[in-house]
Amino acid sequence: MSHHFDSPTAIQDGRINLCDVYVFPGKPGHSVLVLTVNPDAGRSSPTSFRPEAVYEFVIGDVGGTKDDLCLRVLFSDPAPDGSQTLQVLAATDGQTADRGIGIEIGRGRTAGTDRLNFGSTTGTVWAGMAADPFWADGFALAGFLGAIAEGRYEPEIFDQHANVFDGRNVSAIVLEIPDQVIGTGTVSIWARITLYGHAPQRQVSRMGQPMLRPLFFNVPGEETEELNAGHPSSDNVRYRGKIVGLAEAAGRLARVEDPRQHAGAVADGFLPDVLRYRPGTPAHFVPGSGNGRALDDDAFGIAVSTLVGHPLATSTGPFTVSPTFPYLPTPHAGVLPALLELFGVRPAGADPTVAQAGAA
Repeated sequence: MSHHFDSPTAIQDGRINLCDVYVFPGKPGHSVLVLTVNPDAGRSSPTSFRPEAVYEFVIGDVGGTKDDLCLRVLFSDPAPDGSQTLQVLAATDGQTADRGIGIEIGRGRTAGTDRLNFGSTTGTVWAGMAADPFWADGFALAGFLGAIAEGRYEPEIFDQHANVFDGRNVSAIVLEIPDQVIGTGTVSIWARITLYGHAPQRQVSRMGQPMLRPLFFNVPGEETEELNAGHPSSDNVRYRGKIVGLAEAAGRLARVEDPRQHAGAVADGFLPDVLRYRPGTPAHFVPGSGNGRALDDDAFGIAVSTLVGHPLATSTGPFTVSPTFPYLPTPHAGVLPALLELFGVRPAGADPTVAQAGAA
């Protein structure tokens, strides 16, 4: 769900599985960028960040065609206590293509709050464990999409408003940066993960839009690997037809006035795979017409409602957003079965830290 377990590579190593991206105003004059990885951290995947990976926020033009500023976070090997040192780089102009280079703007350690330096102004970085801020009923969505594929419209599937991510954790990276670093107009913001170092760099995950994959690319395989390796600039050419097809079928079953026009609007909203954001403006996620994404936005319900053309599957967030940096809810304690085991992807009792330590 959202971006959780969306590809074979992601299933193999949760440390390089982007789960969600959030962008919203923080303290006065600043914006907050959040990415989460390690779906179901500590149960289905490890809790650390991968040392050979570059975790990156990309800020570009509103159409997602050009990378103007890349903020990159790199991690060391874990220490005996599990902590990692981190380095933050800023890359512009000719540096954006080579993911391992940039000007250092900060250093720190996981679970600590550290300073970022942007010349005459500053920001803050934090990385560590948090409760997963995303909520959704993944089993209901699977049933709903299956019904659409068979020509049936069954909105009552969502009536229970279950949350399969209740009690689950993720690993998160949070940057609070000055608005002047982003600019004054509307930009596109998205995140990507690239393996870099011992072999040629390889982009293995990317996202901007929550729910693009579970709605339209919900079978992990070659297609989702290709999507994750791509760039927003080619999304419309490659994937518009797929989105239009499902949206038109859903709109027809939901009895929207003009299913074809509806399908085009859905594709315009979900593509390219970026979040549009104007600094200093309240965040609220809506595909295509919203502004960034707040931690308490009901991305699941909003996206499903967009697909069918009327409110459906909406619900209230399961937690209270913290008013202070890093804004995320604290990690859950307790014992739950791993999501990968519940989904039937991995045998029960497998150790995520062993199974994924040398993955891809």
